[in-house]
Amino acid sequence: MESVRRASDPALHRLVHSYHGFRIPDGPERSRLEIPSGAVTLLLGFGRPIRISPVEASGGPLERTSFLTAGRSAASVGRHRGRIHGLEVTLSHTGAHQVFGLPMSHLAGGFPSLSELWGRQGELLVEELEGLPTWEQRFDRVEADLRRRAADSRVVPAWQVTRALRLIGAGWELRDVQREVGWSARHLRTRFLEQVGMPPKAVARVLRLQTALRARLAGRTWAQVAALARFHDQAHLTHEVKTMTGLTPGRLAELRRGAQPGSALDRLPGRVTSVLLG
Repeated sequence: MESVRRASDPALHRLVHSYHGFRIPDGPERSRLEIPSGAVTLLLGFGRPIRISPVEASGGPLERTSFLTAGRSAASVGRHRGRIHGLEVTLSHTGAHQVFGLPMSHLAGGFPSLSELWGRQGELLVEELEGLPTWEQRFDRVEADLRRRAADSRVVPAWQVTRALRLIGAGWELRDVQREVGWSARHLRTRFLEQVGMPPKAVARVLRLQTALRARLAGRTWAQVAALARFHDQAHLTHEVKTMTGLTPGRLAELRRGAQPGSALDRLPGRVTSVLLG
């Protein structure tokens, strides 16, 4: 397997976190659980499509090669048999809102293809990226495209939304967040749906899940984790983890096999974003 990572240019870091180039050879079917992380993922695929199954959905899987994953508070499973080759871009929610220039509520929950988002321009970008000889050249090319789209965008994230996201991530109660940014609960929810793709309560659930998983992988007991992440009790924690990931807390920790947050499995430093199922 080939895997190359690069952080975004510091000037873009508010919008784009990182780039990851990968190539997985042919082989037996592999399954990977993608855990809600508080970020957006754009996959620019050069190889076979991936079969995607949201854990909370009852319908059949979707097949996508180049697609966006945004605004999700429940996990999904990606399955493939190798020959997967592509470039993954991790963006902030508000960064994706600016780059794509669309209400994030229109993109959340599903897995829109790049053709649906950018039409023929998106297809041409993928073809150009695939033809470049090195990952550094590919990263430079996609970064230039994202920089241009952000500069040309008519959408600018509201400072109140970015401030509220930071405060929620720091564990503030939502009523205190509303008071800090000067918005009512209804207005904050409306702007979050527009610029993040999830209401504030869903964002808080995702970030609280990440807090719990980090604490568990750092060696805390599940009872300690429940208290640290502000769950009512351990039973509430177990229910939330199972609802959001499809796995019990114990099974999820077992499948991580001791990998720390921000490991090679994960898209973001300090977060638990993926688990290999087999």
